[in-house]
Amino acid sequence: MSVYPDEEQAGSFALGSSIYGGRPTFALVRDETGNEATITLYELLPTEQADARKRRLERRRRQSSKTHPFHEVIGEDVADTEDWTWDSWVAMKVRQLSGSRLRCLLQLFDEAFRDTDIDPSLITGTGSATVLIPEEPGVRLSLGFIGVKPLQRVDRMRALTRGVARMSLEECYYWHAKCRSPNSPNGAKALRTLLAKHK
Repeated sequence: MSVYPDEEQAGSFALGSSIYGGRPTFALVRDETGNEATITLYELLPTEQADARKRRLERRRRQSSKTHPFHEVIGEDVADTEDWTWDSWVAMKVRQLSGSRLRCLLQLFDEAFRDTDIDPSLITGTGSATVLIPEEPGVRLSLGFIGVKPLQRVDRMRALTRGVARMSLEECYYWHAKCRSPNSPNGAKALRTLLAKHK
């Protein structure tokens, strides 16, 4: 399943958002109502960058996610927010999951947070929670959230989750670029075909 992008593509994603100096660039928001839990993954971006992406998507007649002011989504008292200035940042929804899609993705949280100090139970437990996460686990989780969203069969959801969990970090960045780029409209479909044999 190994995918090796060419040198030009590798240069475009290898740095990721390291230019932000270690700032978290993703957030997970868990909401629980009654017996139903939903988890929403957001990508955190400077307003200028989010607006530029939105314009590129609109030029290619592709739907873009609505952006929300950072504190509207994240709140004021979430751990780690005080370490950074967020006034010119927005939260862009990647996907929201619940039910069987969310259950199939739970093992990916353990894999994504393995090399961090984030306790997966903050998100996979009960109640409401918001957690800021670094770019690397965020990129891996993005692939899971994007990949399982349209799937109907649980076996395909599990296959996709296992495939993403086994990917190297470089492969995750490559597929994240393909899935989120305005220039690659079929990136998510290609990922599902590769990992879950879904067309």
